[in-house]
Amino acid sequence: MKEFLNYEDEIYKCSRCGLCQTVCPVYKATLNECALSRGKFNILNGIIKGELKFSDRVKKYLDLCTGCNACKEFCPSGIDARKIFIAAKNEYYKNQKQTLLQKFLNSYVLFKTLLICLGIIAFIFRCFGISQIIKFSEKFLLKFGWFGKKLLLLNLLVMHKYNAKNIYSPKINGQKALYFDGCFNKYINNDTKNAVKNILNQCDISVVDSKFECCAISYFHDGNIDEFKKLIEQNLKEFDESCDYIITDCASCNAVLKQYKDFNESQKALMFSNKVISAVDLIKNIQFESTKTLNVALHKPCHDNSDFINIVKNIKGINFIEIENYDKCCGFSGKFALQNPKISQEISRQKIKNYLNKNIDYIITTCPACLLGLNQGLTEIDEPDKPEAINLFVFLAEYCKPST
Repeated sequence: MKEFLNYEDEIYKCSRCGLCQTVCPVYKATLNECALSRGKFNILNGIIKGELKFSDRVKKYLDLCTGCNACKEFCPSGIDARKIFIAAKNEYYKNQKQTLLQKFLNSYVLFKTLLICLGIIAFIFRCFGISQIIKFSEKFLLKFGWFGKKLLLLNLLVMHKYNAKNIYSPKINGQKALYFDGCFNKYINNDTKNAVKNILNQCDISVVDSKFECCAISYFHDGNIDEFKKLIEQNLKEFDESCDYIITDCASCNAVLKQYKDFNESQKALMFSNKVISAVDLIKNIQFESTKTLNVALHKPCHDNSDFINIVKNIKGINFIEIENYDKCCGFSGKFALQNPKISQEISRQKIKNYLNKNIDYIITTCPACLLGLNQGLTEIDEPDKPEAINLFVFLAEYCKPST
């Protein structure tokens, strides 16, 4: 990654045309000029000229971004604003002395502790049947406003939607793949992991558990590159070079793991990144057939470059429903939702409106963070016939079978 000052020409290259207004989800939710690429470039231009300095306030404006990169696709000059913002935030961390409290709040130790606590809550919800009680009390809980919505959102995350009793065993001569769990599978709900294992094992790919930590995408997008590199080192220590693949079921994890080689010059990092593959790419040539007649639509994550759309469209027995803006940001984007909860909720709510009154049973996606965003939007809207958000592999394992 280039240093912030090395992006000076690209920042000047912005013509301030404002076309990014039409695609930026944060601007649409706030009408705040600082949410736009051109607004942020004006701030960064002031820093380059020495008129402004990096500060907490500047960092706050830079954080008004979900990282969806829609502005790059729409920019007449083709400027990659996301890369520039990450470099700028990294410069902020270099120049702004962090207090001990700030360092703790940004540490992986705290993040992992919170995930473990959330995992314990998830286990309690499932073990004592709290999930089912909450599920059948939705209308009542919505009367409690913010608290009721958050409780419903938590419940949607922890509930099991896939019966993983029968996991197929792969043949001995099958390929070996290390499974990169990701935080959601590892700590909160392993439905997707079990579904991926079941499907891939049928394809003669032996999926092996690993001890990888978080992919660190939240640190990467936050510009906290030092913490990002620490987690790269940690994950490289757990890397078994004899494997054929490192499999991910998360579009965001997949995107950032492939960038490890750009932040670590070792041969091991290069091999690691080159072996990363989306589980979607391993099943794209399999024809699936639904065991039920269902109406399904898609949400394409911002970081997803796989062919999962055609996989879903080609499932026999389903009714596929085209949705406008199916590939637009869901509004969650990890740390962004924690820093800007109201904006995140508004983006999610607007996103879900596209799927209402279309007789859709399931919205299929390939990213746990997007499941959070979609479910956040679903809890924000009180409608009787709302669709459910579901991971692609959970849907395939629960409702489909390979077609013969």
